[in-house]
Amino acid sequence: MDAAARIKAIALAAGASAAGIAQAGNLDEFRRYSEAVTVIPSGLGYLKRDPLIRKSVKKWDAAARSVLVCSFRYWTPEMDHAAALAKAGPLTAFLWNSGRKPTQPALLSAPGAKISRYALCRDYHLVVKERLAEILAGIKKEFPDAAGKTFCDTSPLMEKELARLAGLGFRGKNTLLLSRTQGSYIFLGGISLNLALAADTPSEDSCGRCEQCVKACPTRALKDGRLDAGRCLAYWTTQGKDKMPEEAAARAGGWAYGCDICQEACPNNKAPGKVSPGFEPLSK
Repeated sequence: MDAAARIKAIALAAGASAAGIAQAGNLDEFRRYSEAVTVIPSGLGYLKRDPLIRKSVKKWDAAARSVLVCSFRYWTPEMDHAAALAKAGPLTAFLWNSGRKPTQPALLSAPGAKISRYALCRDYHLVVKERLAEILAGIKKEFPDAAGKTFCDTSPLMEKELARLAGLGFRGKNTLLLSRTQGSYIFLGGISLNLALAADTPSEDSCGRCEQCVKACPTRALKDGRLDAGRCLAYWTTQGKDKMPEEAAARAGGWAYGCDICQEACPNNKAPGKVSPGFEPLSK
């Protein structure tokens, strides 16, 4: 087994649902990011900080030669969202107790309030970083000269593009990373490594003519493979700093923290499977 295959095996043994390798170089996708970041709402202002660092992993970790990218599945079609919500108990208390800060308390207290599936498990930032630390320790044990840095969401890296380059999936019309075998209910994280590893084949797959997510979005936030965050229910209920627009609130359909509508409509999320260890829904 070559080094790349062994490192991916270490990741899978530590609980990753899938793992792939990408080269640590300049990203062509950076141009699209640069255009998109000019029109984001105030709650996403952090995306404008040091934008050039996202152009290449090497600008974040100068020693990086390869990137291990991992996905962690947190939901499968066999699971019952309504039952998980019931087990969570009062949603406002559940969110605060799990370290999350809801921005629309009025929606949470309304009858039939719902929170996104990703928010029903432990804070994914913590769980993914725990898994990645375990994976990096395993890599160093077998490759003593290895060094690297872990990342999950909060680092200035283009994780979805790195995941595509690592062969884990493709960018869907809902802008999420989609896997034919895992769907889009997945968390992403990775490790920059100073090792020269054989890269996996980037995904060139696409949604084709399917536009179920676009049609399902109640606020028309999706168009031409882009997300208008100013219309997105998930943005307003988790990160929006201002008052939620009345139109968006009227179309929320019970979603009070996050929104899964575009993912519920996606055919790729009908693929069976199992949740990555540590990402099971919590109870009150």
